[in-house]
Amino acid sequence: MVNETIGCLAALGSAAAWAYASILFRELGSDVSPAGMTLSSSAIGILYMCLALLAVGLEPVSSRAFFVLGVSGVLGLALGTVLFFRALIYLGPKLMMILGLICPVLTVGLAVGLLKERPSAAAWAGSFITLAGLAVVLWKRPDSEPREKLVPGVLCALLAALCTAFSIILAKVGVEGIPALEASLIRHIWAAAALLAWGLAGGGLKSWLAPFHEKRLAKLVFFATFVVIFGGFWLSMVALKNVYASAATVLNMTEPLFILPLTALLLKEKVSAREITGALVAFSGVALIFLR
Repeated sequence: MVNETIGCLAALGSAAAWAYASILFRELGSDVSPAGMTLSSSAIGILYMCLALLAVGLEPVSSRAFFVLGVSGVLGLALGTVLFFRALIYLGPKLMMILGLICPVLTVGLAVGLLKERPSAAAWAGSFITLAGLAVVLWKRPDSEPREKLVPGVLCALLAALCTAFSIILAKVGVEGIPALEASLIRHIWAAAALLAWGLAGGGLKSWLAPFHEKRLAKLVFFATFVVIFGGFWLSMVALKNVYASAATVLNMTEPLFILPLTALLLKEKVSAREITGALVAFSGVALIFLR
C-alpha cells in the first residue's frame, strides 16, 4: 500500500513537472528545432543524473534490462519527444497537454495485450469518457488558430502518444529490479546516441545546436532540463516501479489540471469554459481508469 501511494504521488509530481516544463520549452520553440531541443536536454540530463548517481552509487544492471530500457529510450525519448515538441510548437501547451490524454488509453490497451494487466469495467469506461472530453476540447478551435498548423500538430501529437505508450510498456518491463534513476539514465543515453547519429548522418547537428550559443537560451534549457529530468522522467520511473503501467500513465497524463492555470498565470492566456469543461470531463475518465 505504501509503495502504491509513493507511485501515485510520484506520477502526479511528474505530471506537474511536465506541465511547467512544457511552458519553459515553448519559449524555446521558435528558436530551437525539436531534434536539437531533445538532444540538448538528453545530454544535459545525462550529466545531471551522472552527478546524482555519484552520490548514491550504482547497482548492477542485466543486459536484458539495458537493452529493453534502451529501446524504450529511443522510441519514447528520442522519436516520441521530437514529435511532442513539434506538436507543442504547432498547438501550444494547453491543447497539446489535453490531446496527450489519449496516451493513457493507448497504454491501457497495450498493458492488457502485452503485460496481461486486467483493467476493470470502470477503466474501460474511463477510456471512452477521456475521448469524449478530448472531443469537447477539439470540437471548435479559435479562428486565430491556422488550420495548416492544427492538422500536422494533431498528427504529431497522436504519433507522439503512440511512441510514448509503447515506450512506457518497455520501461515498465526494464525498470523491474533496478533503481529508477539508473533506468532513466539508460533510456537517456540510448536516446541521445540515436539523436546524435541522426544529426551526424543527416548533417543537421550543427544547426540543431547553434541556437544554444545564446546565453539566454542555454540558461533556459539547463533549467527546463533539470525540471524535466528529476521532476518528469525520474518520478515517472518511480511511478512505474510501484504501480501498474496503466495507472502510472493515467496519473502522468494529468498535466491539463496543472497546465490550464499555469498558462493563465504565466502566459496570460485566457482559459475558456469549453477548455475547462473538456479537461474536467477528460480527467473524470482518467480518474476512472486509475480507480480500476
